[in-house]
Amino acid sequence: MAAFQLARHHVTNAEYRLFLLDTGCAPPAYLNQSGFNADRQPVVGVSWDDATAYCTWLARRTGRPYRLPRDAEWEYAARGGRPDSIFPWGNSLDPELASFGGQSAPRSVGSYPPNGYGLYDMIGNAWEWCSDRFEDVSAGVKAVNQPTGKDPVANPVLRGGSYLTCNYLNLWIAYRHEDPPDLRHQSIGFRVAL
Repeated sequence: MAAFQLARHHVTNAEYRLFLLDTGCAPPAYLNQSGFNADRQPVVGVSWDDATAYCTWLARRTGRPYRLPRDAEWEYAARGGRPDSIFPWGNSLDPELASFGGQSAPRSVGSYPPNGYGLYDMIGNAWEWCSDRFEDVSAGVKAVNQPTGKDPVANPVLRGGSYLTCNYLNLWIAYRHEDPPDLRHQSIGFRVAL
């Protein structure tokens, strides 16, 4: 795998507000909603299209090639140097180490200890968009969610689970999910790669 960098945490509301201010794009539905609007909370309710637009804006603004992480990069980073672990911290689910289980909203980024690579909230808090298409990385498994965009077979990968995730299998590092690129759900955010 080629060298890459991954942001320490999800893109926050405060960071996303700078993008909105600079571009005039429409804000996500949850950005100003009570319980979801704190500066240090991850921005949620962003589509894959919104997340890629943010990366393009950030790259243009900084002169650095920011983008969404690839599926394999996300998994490698989530493991934090523990290649055989089910979760970033080991093989047992621990509610003291991640935000999940049907909570009312995501927590502020960095509310739990980082993994072995210094990355926060790789499991739980907010699902994270990846740049890859689900069917390209899932060994022949067909997407089950009905695409709503231009490409009828091209749903992007989501990783990590969220504050709403109750099924522990969806929190495994190796688990990937797919949804249409224009979906804006209260549990979906993103982080940037370089």
